[in-house]
Amino acid sequence: MALPTSPVATLTGSGITPSGALGAQLAALTRRAFLPSVYVQIYQSHPLLSLFMSNAKAARGGVSQITIPVQGSSFVSFNWGSFAGDFPMPTDQAAIQNAQFSLKLGMVPVGFFGMEAIIQSSETVIPKLRAVMSDAAVVIKQAYAQALYSNNYANTQVWDSLTQAYDDGTNVPSYGGISRTPGSFWSGQLITNTGAAATTRVGMAQLLTRIQAGAGGEAPDYAVMNPANWAELMSDFMSLEMFTTKPRSIYEKDDAVNAGFRAIRVLDTPIFPDPFCPLGTCIVVNSRYTGLYMSEYAPMTFSGFESQIPVGQISDIGVLISAADLVCAKPSSGAQIQGITGAAWPNVPGTSPAVI
Repeated sequence: MALPTSPVATLTGSGITPSGALGAQLAALTRRAFLPSVYVQIYQSHPLLSLFMSNAKAARGGVSQITIPVQGSSFVSFNWGSFAGDFPMPTDQAAIQNAQFSLKLGMVPVGFFGMEAIIQSSETVIPKLRAVMSDAAVVIKQAYAQALYSNNYANTQVWDSLTQAYDDGTNVPSYGGISRTPGSFWSGQLITNTGAAATTRVGMAQLLTRIQAGAGGEAPDYAVMNPANWAELMSDFMSLEMFTTKPRSIYEKDDAVNAGFRAIRVLDTPIFPDPFCPLGTCIVVNSRYTGLYMSEYAPMTFSGFESQIPVGQISDIGVLISAADLVCAKPSSGAQIQGITGAAWPNVPGTSPAVI
């Protein structure tokens, strides 16, 4: 990744700092006035990942560390009866099978070079190791946030994503080790070619009702959209926004009139934007069945530093380790809505973070 060039020497000949010999003299005699903070420019917020991580469940060892028994058919059958009260004899039905998921390992190696330790032993403005460790935690979360929305079916080392959970078998023929086809009990709700419906209140209400019906009557908890699509939906709310002033009401100087909304609801379902959600996509989730499982032993764990002297270098290396997976126990409970048209601004980057 190429970094933008920036002046290494002291900036002279600007503002109150003179140029030439006087500026060089002042630069030699005066410390720079540093702000003791690093202002990060390159990452994006990840509200959906934060929601999953704050409600994560613990997973332990074993093969298929997350195993969920699922019922895909009835154990018994219903019969109408006559005056005789006779009925067919019940038979033993195989109705349960296991959905099995494995924890996926995410790692960020961190190096600490011996000469850096000597150089930064004093006169430090920002401890580099502290900045690197903070960056490691952010980098792993950025990767996780991106993995939430991508189809990782072909790469079994990556999280099982929401796109995989809510596919109907068209793009993801099996999930959790169970095969599925459109219309099967293990099929998610994939709604394509939506057009502008998801960017209007009426259209979104119809989609949420369709998803609720497809989930057997259970309403979803929330929906996530790309910010550009979300802003288009929010503008439909603003078209009916009203400001009412009552007689004899007085606005004080500190009173502010606000327009617009930070959070919107349709059919009492919160809808919020996520920068990692691809443009043209909306993910609808029922949190009763969908959640993040993190290893009890390595949820977000640092290995500690180990010396590299045995391999001929004065340095240490450690690894930030996280074992987790996103799991849905009932794919029909949620949906992915694809093909949404209408964006509040052009040139949306889609799923890519600001910098990879």
